[in-house]
Formats: sequence, structure tokens, C-alpha cells
Amino acid sequence: MRLQTKATSILETTARLIRAGRGSTRNRLGAINEPSWYRVVASHPPTTNLALKAHHLEEYINQKQKFKVGEERKNRGTYVTRNKQGFSVKPQHLYRPKLIRFVEDKIRQLFYDQHPWELARPKLVVENDGNDASRIKDWSSIYQKNKKLDGESVVQRTLYLINTGAYQPQDWLKAYDQARVEFYRLRMREEAETQVAAEEATMFGSVFGKSYIQHGVEQEQKVIDKWVDEAIEATKVKKSKLTDTTDTAPEEDPSAQAVEPEQQQLP
Repeated sequence: MRLQTKATSILETTARLIRAGRGSTRNRLGAINEPSWYRVVASHPPTTNLALKAHHLEEYINQKQKFKVGEERKNRGTYVTRNKQGFSVKPQHLYRPKLIRFVEDKIRQLFYDQHPWELARPKLVVENDGNDASRIKDWSSIYQKNKKLDGESVVQRTLYLINTGAYQPQDWLKAYDQARVEFYRLRMREEAETQVAAEEATMFGSVFGKSYIQHGVEQEQKVIDKWVDEAIEATKVKKSKLTDTTDTAPEEDPSAQAVEPEQQQLP
């Protein structure tokens, strides 16, 4: 499908139509009436071109095959028998936006794949001005006073180790391992502090309420108990219907049952 650019050149198209004397409305003198938006758009033309631009042109035009027909693939012991198109040549592929890849995404995905339960921890997603991340610039330590320890701390600490030259970009896994060890140590310290604080508070007479897990289990048990009661009532109704149908069935004549064996003995 051809790319449509008429919407971006509407001012030029309308000007040509007016000069040619073509239009939908005319005044009393027979001249073409200008649209109400014509002068405004002419005085303030659009600053950006909204037309789609083609991407991947180099791959689309210069499609070079890795192997030629009849050529032997190295380290495989096989030969190329046919040309294989390694890139999509469909026209709509040219106007798709390029896939943006960041190093942070790779580190973040690896961390949460290895630590899926970190996603279950509550997170604060509300910010006052949406600019909280810019206030945390020094990642020389994974501990931050105004940020809760989570997977993003590991990501930013890993990037800091790479950017400062402690590790090379190709050795980002080693930097990630160091940040992960620091994360473990800080998390164990936080859990120990929380446990000690809870024990001290209990010693001085504090009474803690139910945790979120206990509350969730109780709510789940209530639903299960309700379902059990409904299932028992439904079973009773079903049994009562079955007994009603058996009671109302017509009774067989006992005399007829007694006659049948005699009839079978007749030749």
C-alpha cells in the first residue's frame, strides 16, 4: 500500500484548488470561498511532519546472503542448496518502528527470572512529581536512604560498576553478580533488623495483628466453607429428586411375575 501524505500537504492542495477555481462553496461574485482554517494554517504551519518514515532500508535494499548456493558451511559439513530469505521484504515491514533495546532490560529480566518472589513484595508506585529517580545519582553503594531495596537497585548498581570501569561491558555478568551479593547482604541485614525489632516490641508487651498472608488465608477459607455448604445443599436436593422419582414409579403386578415362569416351561 502506498504511503498517504495528503494530510500533511493539505494547505498546498487547498491553495491549488482555490487558484484553479475549484471548490465546494462560492460567494455572490462567483469566487471560491476560502475555508475558515485556511488563513490560520497558513500563518501557523505545522512544525513536524507526521508522515511515517521508512525504517530498515539498509536491510531491505542490501540483502546479502550469508552463504551462496553450492557453498559449504564452515564447521557444519553441509552445503547450501537453496537461497533463504533472511529478512522480511513485505512493504509494511518498512514502516514499523525499530525495536529499542536497553542493557537495563536485560539485567532486570535476568534478576526477576532468578528471583520471582521479589515481584510479590509491595512497591510504591506513586511519586510526588515523577522525578524521584533523578535524585538518586550516586550508586557507589547499593544502599539508598530514600529508596527501598528491590531489583531496580541491583540494575542501577550493575550499571554503575560498568560505567565506572570496574568491569568491562562484555563482563556485565560479573558486575551483576557483585551487585547481587551486595543485595543479598543488605536484604539479610534488613530482615534481621525487622525480626529483632519485632521480638523487642513483643517483649515490652506489643500485640501485633494478623499479617496480610493470614488475613488472605482466612478470607479464602470463608469462601471454601461457603462453597462446601452450597455443595451439601445441592447434593441433598439432588438426592431428594431421585427419591421422588423412584417413589412415583408404577409398581409391577406380582401375579404377572409368578405366571411368567410357568409360561416358559410350556412346550
